[in-house]
Amino acid sequence: MNYKNILFLVGVILVFGGGMVSNVQATVGGPTFIYDFKYNPQDESVYYKTVSESGRGCPPELMKLSLVSGESKTVYSCDDGEKLMQNGGNFFDVNLAIDNIVLNFKDLTAINLRDNKIYVDVNFVDYKKFSSDSNDIELANFTVLLYQDGKKVLDFSLTGCNLKQPFTFAGYAIPGFDKKIALLLSTKGDCMEGGYINETLYVVGGLENLNKADISNYYKYASALTPNEGTLVVFESDKPDILDVTLKNDYSTDSKNFNFYLIGIGFFVIIIIFLIGLIFKIKKRKN
Repeated sequence: MNYKNILFLVGVILVFGGGMVSNVQATVGGPTFIYDFKYNPQDESVYYKTVSESGRGCPPELMKLSLVSGESKTVYSCDDGEKLMQNGGNFFDVNLAIDNIVLNFKDLTAINLRDNKIYVDVNFVDYKKFSSDSNDIELANFTVLLYQDGKKVLDFSLTGCNLKQPFTFAGYAIPGFDKKIALLLSTKGDCMEGGYINETLYVVGGLENLNKADISNYYKYASALTPNEGTLVVFESDKPDILDVTLKNDYSTDSKNFNFYLIGIGFFVIIIIFLIGLIFKIKKRKN
């Protein structure tokens, strides 16, 4: 084989090999973590960093979650970070640029969800194929119901990977708010290659009597949410907690209604007896 044939084969290998590598990179999965929660009173939004190890492997980004609309928007994008790194920067410089944006914002504090009588009920809806040409990857659709002391305060839909995956929730008190918290959900959301953690932040309103005591010695890093005394770990098959709370409240309400009913009957009987006695007294006087 002469050198021209060898060069041709090398060229073919490079072309097809490069195409295979690019396809792998395009479909590779990875976890997405969020952390460093800050509150900006100017626009009533919670700012947070997010880092994803899937796809192109972006440097950290800065997002903001509106407490008014519940929508998340990008403040400092992957493109912004990559431009900085192309000009000689690194991940440290990207984090520094983001930290300068949120420098004067207020910290959120991790709270104990169970102490605040907050419970979560996760319900399976159905499975769907990852794509039309995928026979082995299925996505599981769920609905999530959030209760405080038996009263529903939030519901939303999410996509996971299977019925047996855990859902980990953490709550964060927002400075100046007594009826709203930020809720962090950490669970499998990227179902490629067995599944990766995907974290999401939500706004929860309509809460009462919030205990905003900070969970000491706890900080959320750029990694999966670690369960602690303040978090809730829920499985789709878990029902007793929320059902017990709801039934207890229903029973309590029924008991109160029944007690009021008995009191009403008692007053009615007393009034009837009083009127009958009064009638007899009047008749005696006439006689």
